[in-house]
Amino acid sequence: MKYLFSLILVILSFSLSAASEGFLPFYNPAPQWVKKGLVVVYSLEGGSATGLNTPKASGVYGKGYLINVVLDFYKQKPYGLRIMLQSSGYSTFFDMRLIDLSTSIFYLHAPSINRDIREKKSPPNCQLSGMVGRIFMNCFQNGLSSKFIVWYDPESGLVKNIVVSQRSVRGNITQLRASYIKHFYTSLPDVANISREVLKSHSYVLYSFTPMGKMPVGSINIHYKGKEGPVLHYQETNSGYPVPVEKLGVVLSGPNYIHPAWLSQKVLLSVPEAGFEIVRAGRGSRGGVLVRYVWRGTVLAEQEFDPKTGLLLYQRVSLPGGFSMESELQN
Repeated sequence: MKYLFSLILVILSFSLSAASEGFLPFYNPAPQWVKKGLVVVYSLEGGSATGLNTPKASGVYGKGYLINVVLDFYKQKPYGLRIMLQSSGYSTFFDMRLIDLSTSIFYLHAPSINRDIREKKSPPNCQLSGMVGRIFMNCFQNGLSSKFIVWYDPESGLVKNIVVSQRSVRGNITQLRASYIKHFYTSLPDVANISREVLKSHSYVLYSFTPMGKMPVGSINIHYKGKEGPVLHYQETNSGYPVPVEKLGVVLSGPNYIHPAWLSQKVLLSVPEAGFEIVRAGRGSRGGVLVRYVWRGTVLAEQEFDPKTGLLLYQRVSLPGGFSMESELQN
């Protein structure tokens, strides 16, 4: 999910999964403490700059939190939510998506990386150095140079701190620091079945809401492609963007649904360390279950789901400057 749909413009491009491509996949499987219901919280700080040394140069800096929530497993890899909350000046940005969490840099397979450090062995396209408990990694691929410093527990593999610096061949720069705060286990429903309704294609009409009023701005189609173990594959097409985007889902949640068993909980997720929660907020105007995403007392977004199937019926996402984006089920 990129907020269940790519509706949020994330100004701070802190993509840990992009940064870790070519790095973490070589340090799986996940350790035993990484299991369903795990929540790992980090503080987040950094910024990005584009168009350096040009008249169109721009940049942004912010602070916030990174939250990883494990919802399922497949082939010894965790799948779940990566939630990023960022505050930059007077603006707040929220990004949530369901991903392969082995790319989110909150754990390492300690025996493998400890061995590689001792043997001075590096993954493809990367140069590994350092010592047990702290590593340095320089990687270059797809026109992107990435430098990592990672502090981790040499026994459990839990990542304590990360410093990432990226530079593209076009001169764009991203720098990020994530610092471990806490991990805990939250209660999740134990379900295996999923509604056939979410295994279909659905279209949503997009609306822009401004002080001047509400107007349609396009549409999004969520196309179900198939299933691989517990992992569901979708493709999202946006009328405003020519390139389709691949999306993932599991039984509990996906690009446009939340399982009814999870919706039945008054509090779906609470992370006091970050001041963030996902809560059920009664019935919506369409007769569905209303869910709100709240950070530091402010509602960032709300969604309405069919209580029987869990299919998304409607959502409203707040954007900087008093604007919002809405989407509504079309079929």
